Amino acid sequence: MKLALSYEEIVKKFNSDLVNKLRKHGSENNYLNLWVPDENFLRSFESLSESIKSSKINSFTLKVKKNFFDKVTLSQFKKKFPDTISIENKNYYLISVKDINVLNLNKKIIDKVNSKEQKKVKYSYGSLSSQKNKSKVRRFFLDFYNKKYESEMKSIKFNKKIMSFLFTIDEQDICLDFNKKNEFLKFRTDIKNKYILGCLFFFNQIFYKRKLNYIATNGISEFIMKVNQRCKNKINGIILPFNFGYEVFFVNSLCQMIFKKFADSNFKPTYNKFWLQKTLNEKINLCKLALKKFHKNINEAPNSIIFNSIQEDINKMPIRIIVSTSQLVDRKHKPNLLRKFEKFIKKEIDESLQVLHEEKKDLNKIRRL
Repeated sequence: MKLALSYEEIVKKFNSDLVNKLRKHGSENNYLNLWVPDENFLRSFESLSESIKSSKINSFTLKVKKNFFDKVTLSQFKKKFPDTISIENKNYYLISVKDINVLNLNKKIIDKVNSKEQKKVKYSYGSLSSQKNKSKVRRFFLDFYNKKYESEMKSIKFNKKIMSFLFTIDEQDICLDFNKKNEFLKFRTDIKNKYILGCLFFFNQIFYKRKLNYIATNGISEFIMKVNQRCKNKINGIILPFNFGYEVFFVNSLCQMIFKKFADSNFKPTYNKFWLQKTLNEKINLCKLALKKFHKNINEAPNSIIFNSIQEDINKMPIRIIVSTSQLVDRKHKPNLLRKFEKFIKKEIDESLQVLHEEKKDLNKIRRL
């Protein structure tokens, strides 16, 4: 069987099925079942060829408009699949594959991943789009550097209880100091970049004597939130490490290194015996008292957060505090309110406690299938 395809048509069909078909899109043509289009035509063609080959079709022709190619891709295609372009028209190419078994398609998945070109992000402050206040973050780090330079650059006096670990980020050496309780002390470095130093100084101030396992999992999100609070930078869209500038992304890399080095192997969850030794009723009463105190401290209505239950986490430990919120609480205000309560209850009762909002059941029966 010789197959004749129009690349433009099968791409349109694929995109249409993604939107209009719940599952098995493209299944009416078995030879397209395994194909996934790619922005890079070379990768897309390889995927298409593999899908066609799996259907035991040995030859095919593919009509492709020239706008699907750029000069680099065309050059790579001709080099990898010579003599396949049989006709070159003003507007399109006709690719003819006479024997699909001759094509070099035996590349391993890991090789395909490694060969994929990664886009380099051009860092912009606050958002990937330009903003008038994009320099606020850098200016904040520079001011913090000038303010904290003398105190930060003083080395910690030698102490047997202090341990260190060396990281290398972007060919820069960063030393992490921590104590035997696995508490973060500071980052030290010989970097001369004042903006990065100011960023690290600010990180040191926020997380001094905080648990390394907490920093590994929550450090970068809390750090970004603190930076944004100081800079009051308007964000277009979701706040992410890479759209807050190079310095914040640098710290994100450090947090990832801490996670890889410490989070899985060296640290296990620690729980307060005071909490674990309490009966369920005593735990419930503690949570309700803490919630009452929280409402009073932040001048919230007594029923803005409602205690529901205590559940076990994946380690079978009763540390998940399940709550719901009043309908009077603004939806935009809920996440911040719950974060404040979790922070409060961690200080008030036990640092291991987690606050989770009760899952709302989807009333649509079809979506629950």
